[in-house]
Amino acid sequence: MDIQFILNELYEAGVLESHMKNLKPLTGGTSSEVVVVMDGTRPRYVIKQNDPAIVKAEAEFLYTYAQIEKLSRLVYVDPLHRYVVYTFKPGFAGQYCEGNKGELLLCLVTEVIAQYKSLGEERNYGYPDHRFVHTLVAGTPQRRNAILNICFMAISEYIILCLPKMVH
Repeated sequence: MDIQFILNELYEAGVLESHMKNLKPLTGGTSSEVVVVMDGTRPRYVIKQNDPAIVKAEAEFLYTYAQIEKLSRLVYVDPLHRYVVYTFKPGFAGQYCEGNKGELLLCLVTEVIAQYKSLGEERNYGYPDHRFVHTLVAGTPQRRNAILNICFMAISEYIILCLPKMVH
């Protein structure tokens, strides 16, 4: 989808102010197209285009975890889920002493992972051709929740077990 078309939609919807015309493309995404909308010299919003199922899932994630200060704030979701707009959030790894992975992991565990919320209903999202997604889709919502809870607990335990070894 043409970025100029998206910008026009966002201006008309009142999401972007008319002076926000400068864009900065971001790289490194797997399947998405991402640009930062600049407010003068300051990055203000991110516009991310992707498959509608992925856009819907990412928007739901940001909405569900809106209380987590480390995450970007959801600003706008295209009604057809072609793109999502969220606040630009600079990386927070630089806030920690270089090499102090323990402090960074502790922050992630306490401020992000500890806020995990169990899925309440069936959802179809992610990379549909991935084997793990097929395993989740094949089961009931209860089975999907159980698998995701196990993954969450395993990640949390791994971080907690490694934490003392990583602290300098």
